Amino acid sequence: MKFSVVIPVYNGEPHLEKAVRNLQAQSFPYWEAVIVDDGSTDATPALADRLAAEDARLHVIHQPNGGVSVARNRGLAAAKGDWIVWLDADDSYVDGALRRLAILVDAHSDCDALVMPNVADLSQGATAAQEMTQAQVLTGPEAFSWLYVNPATCGMFWTCWRFVHRRTAALPQFRPGVIHEDVDVLPRYVRGLDKVALADERLYRYTEAREGAATQLVTPRRVRDALDVTANNFGQGFDGMLAYNLWGFYKAAKAFPEPERGEILAEFRRHREWLAAVALPRRTAWLKRLYARFFV
Repeated sequence: MKFSVVIPVYNGEPHLEKAVRNLQAQSFPYWEAVIVDDGSTDATPALADRLAAEDARLHVIHQPNGGVSVARNRGLAAAKGDWIVWLDADDSYVDGALRRLAILVDAHSDCDALVMPNVADLSQGATAAQEMTQAQVLTGPEAFSWLYVNPATCGMFWTCWRFVHRRTAALPQFRPGVIHEDVDVLPRYVRGLDKVALADERLYRYTEAREGAATQLVTPRRVRDALDVTANNFGQGFDGMLAYNLWGFYKAAKAFPEPERGEILAEFRRHREWLAAVALPRRTAWLKRLYARFFV
């Protein structure tokens, strides 16, 4: 069994080597890494080439800047391993993560994908030393409902790095030019799969509030992109999650300077049904109605 680790990177000079060293320190040695340099303007291209010259398991693709969706698609197309995982250039895996993933996917080799719902708690120095093989196996539609329709989850399972893809199964294809490419694609991708394994694991270290991430300061472009993703997916069965995703963007847009504020709020007013679809608990449903009627 071999993993392909896809690493899209843009101007990742401060972080890329640390991510690669973390990968090299994994106790499971059977992997390749596909580093997709998305037209970086710093020293990332030279750094990636130097790292690849030191380790034959590293493969570098240089491309003109096309955005993260193009980089992800390029990495998927170049991957040759049995299973594909993601690693963003400023993130890392916990110790023993790939060995743990190997155990999990070997135990669920009939599944098309595996999803890891939990993020590592860095303050506790999480490791993946346990040797359990239990995971919940669902059909694609069942997994879609559990991950993206259930209000209790708030649809927080759209991030790419939560997924392990069997390379010979259907793979996601990301829409170019979209910032929220994971929200745009992954729910419908999951729904179309045959079998999905859900593993309650802590294997990935995610860097909060990083540059370029969805957790950074909300900008007009980010809100417009969220509206575009909603328009592309509304009515596909996970409206509550899409509306929940929009909620914070809507509140942030109210503080934008003109003319962006007026233009963006006008778009929300044209689609009142989007925020009205927020799946709130029954005891706070009045709040949803209030927002939909008076504040949008």
